[in-house]
Amino acid sequence: MKFIFLLIPFILFARLNPFEPVLMPNEGNITKPSFFKKVKVKLPNNARILKKVIFVYETLESDIKQKEIKINKNIDFHYPFIIFQTKEKFQIKTLNFPVFKMYIKNYKIFIKTKNILIRNFFLAEPFRLVLDFKSKNMDFLTVSKVVKNLFVKKVVLGAHSGFYRIVIYFDAKYAYKIKKDPEGILIELR
Repeated sequence: MKFIFLLIPFILFARLNPFEPVLMPNEGNITKPSFFKKVKVKLPNNARILKKVIFVYETLESDIKQKEIKINKNIDFHYPFIIFQTKEKFQIKTLNFPVFKMYIKNYKIFIKTKNILIRNFFLAEPFRLVLDFKSKNMDFLTVSKVVKNLFVKKVVLGAHSGFYRIVIYFDAKYAYKIKKDPEGILIELR
């Protein structure tokens, strides 16, 4: 009899399907990240020397890190500090390869090709995105092109049996999204 009284609380809180999630995800709602624009900071009237500035930030892996910048300069507390982030406008960069054309601009990469993307993955040390495209047996030497003053550092194309591989080297680790297009694929980085 005592056993039945012990089971009553569990029965009252049981769900019909224990594998159904308690919280339902927001399906179809994609939120666009809001980027930092500007902040104005006014120091107290007894501030005379700015010793350092510390930026605390979150990485792609959700680690909290900080970067410290030593200043050690006299300041006038009457004037506020304004911190803002400017976007650098990249000129469109076009790279021509034997089997495709690549266009790079504003953290977007478009690869113009009729071949089908069969796999992709990101590797670290150095940071690079590997893209394999299905194709008939091609025979060409590996082609490597260095890109200057962009987030893309180098692009390498190599022929393999049944596919060709594009390796895009980056200056840092990026999250990426690939969208298929009738003319090729679009890679968006963030």
